Amino acid sequence: MLIELKEVSVIFEESTDIERVALREINLSFSSNESILLVGNTGSGKTTLIYLIDLLIKPSRGSLSYDGKDPFLYPYEYRKKFGVAFQIPERQFFSEMVEQELTYAAKNFQVPFTQNDIEEVLELVGLRKSVLKESPFRLSGGEQRKVAIASILLHKPEFLIFDEPTAGLDLQGVLSVREILKKFKQNGKGFLIATHEPELFEDLCDRKVFLHKGTIFEDLRLSTIRAKGW
Repeated sequence: MLIELKEVSVIFEESTDIERVALREINLSFSSNESILLVGNTGSGKTTLIYLIDLLIKPSRGSLSYDGKDPFLYPYEYRKKFGVAFQIPERQFFSEMVEQELTYAAKNFQVPFTQNDIEEVLELVGLRKSVLKESPFRLSGGEQRKVAIASILLHKPEFLIFDEPTAGLDLQGVLSVREILKKFKQNGKGFLIATHEPELFEDLCDRKVFLHKGTIFEDLRLSTIRAKGW
């Protein structure tokens, strides 16, 4: 799948006294088997870009296309392909029990799964089985993030999007995220990861995209740089 953003701007509260330009004339294209590191200071537009790719907001200007099609005409079909973990995981939660939360996306997208699949994703993110009967709202921030990631993995997306995935995680949690991304890449799938700690993931990524005040400041091919020994 090819994702293309052409001259995309996102403007909140347009034509009001509190108008804010979150993204300005973004030109970006990538395939769903690429691994992209998205970096930038707070307020640079990283989260807005993630919301846009996940079809949660529409461009104010410009166009977004997936394989040449307008994804907003088929949002269910395309959102099924993405697994997204937002910066504040509890804002994703709908259910009062972790087990229901964990299986929500898979059921919503009609992706079959077994109890063994549930146990495998729990082990992968480093969660105990007993957490299934607990409320996700009463877990620690790190555990909530792991639940959000486990839910994503259970619905078997083609492309992962992580917004600050290491926030609230201990060392083991960070290593788990790295292992998840490694396996995705080994299986020919891609991801986009927005982080304030790019050094944790640079070795796993093909590209590094810098956002600054809502614009793309730089787009580097890390694979080429590594090949040249820079």
